[in-house]
Amino acid sequence: MVHRRRRRRADAKKLVAKYHDPLLLASLELQSRLFNVTQQNLLAHVDDDEKKGLIFVYTAFLFGQFLSWTYILRREAQFLRFSTEKNNRQMSRTLGAISNVLYDDSNPGEGPFRLWKGQQMAIGEVMTRGDDQLYCIGYSTFSKEYKTKPEFRKWLIPVERGIQDLVHAGKQRDRVPTYRLRRLQHLLIDLITILDEDGEGEGRTRRGYVDAASGCDCNGCLSNKTRPRRKEAKRQIAAP
Repeated sequence: MVHRRRRRRADAKKLVAKYHDPLLLASLELQSRLFNVTQQNLLAHVDDDEKKGLIFVYTAFLFGQFLSWTYILRREAQFLRFSTEKNNRQMSRTLGAISNVLYDDSNPGEGPFRLWKGQQMAIGEVMTRGDDQLYCIGYSTFSKEYKTKPEFRKWLIPVERGIQDLVHAGKQRDRVPTYRLRRLQHLLIDLITILDEDGEGEGRTRRGYVDAASGCDCNGCLSNKTRPRRKEAKRQIAAP
């Protein structure tokens, strides 16, 4: 029994190490895009023909990339949630919270970017390639298939519509439709902190929090309910 637990811990550690870097990078890139969308007025460029495609397509890619690596990890690591490693258990809980934020439909006005669990899994699946060694497709392949394969693109339609909804909400100066993305960005920061405990990894200067949304359950917001909110980290740079 003891040997089995040790074996399980060792296997979990190896698996997390194997997918650590791509999951960290995918989390960093997605949270940075969410920062730029909700905090840096990136969508003001949506009418610019040169930037419009990048805003829609690249944002869809970043969602897909993150869901692909979480799909790969979950597919190969069902046992992670049973691991005794603190970081593994925290990572499993945080990934679950991220999935919940994406499909939660309990808050009025927060419809943009809702992805049901089946949609999340489908996006992760279509973004993933390989047999023995699974990997996420790159942006060039994604862009080509997104533009030429309707059966591929259909899974990303909620992201497309989410951008359109936020553009409309911005014209109405309505911040509520951004709340899902704000909660998601905070949880991604939680995940990044777990993956990079020392804060020395890639993108360490691009981990600022967006303004909090009501009901956010990230570690920062939960801890700050009893003390003043910490200062926002260094501003991230907006780019299509």
